[in-house]
Amino acid sequence: MAARKYWLRMRRLLGQRVLHTDDTPHAIALGAGLATLVAFLPLVGFQTVIAISLAALFRANKAICVPIVWITNPFTIIPVYGACFGLGRFALASSATADEVVVLNRLQRQHETGLLEPSLWSEWLDRLANFSVELWAGCAIVGTVGGVAAYFLVRRGVVAYRERRRQRVLRRNLFRTNLKAEQVLRRDGNA
Repeated sequence: MAARKYWLRMRRLLGQRVLHTDDTPHAIALGAGLATLVAFLPLVGFQTVIAISLAALFRANKAICVPIVWITNPFTIIPVYGACFGLGRFALASSATADEVVVLNRLQRQHETGLLEPSLWSEWLDRLANFSVELWAGCAIVGTVGGVAAYFLVRRGVVAYRERRRQRVLRRNLFRTNLKAEQVLRRDGNA
């Protein structure tokens, strides 16, 4: 039930705040593209602020940024960033798995080597830096591809929606005009 309310609220936001604004399809689509890019970057906690700031900087629609950056939320963060990490590792042709196993084995044997050994922490920080680079690379790839795709899909969707709406308004106005003409003819014919 809560999910349905959420989707109804998002639909209302999309309908009232985005599609019926005076913004051009380009501005709306640019806001969606920028928000998608930022949504996949590992900047949790700052994504909304960054997306809205970028939208303001590039004169894009800011209202569409808010729901899109929440693609990565506490429920989706692990699978999304896990997949991005895997993609980053693949893209960078990184095969650091064996090195990570060695460092983890050394951590497990802490009673033998001791936690204060500088080489252990040096290796661990190197692994963490590689992890960070792989994660950022994967997130940048997914965010860029997703942002470009979002731009073109949203632009096309906004143009199609507005054209359908324009046609519907024209049909409604034509129907009302015809109805008024018939009423005038009936009134004049009965007089």
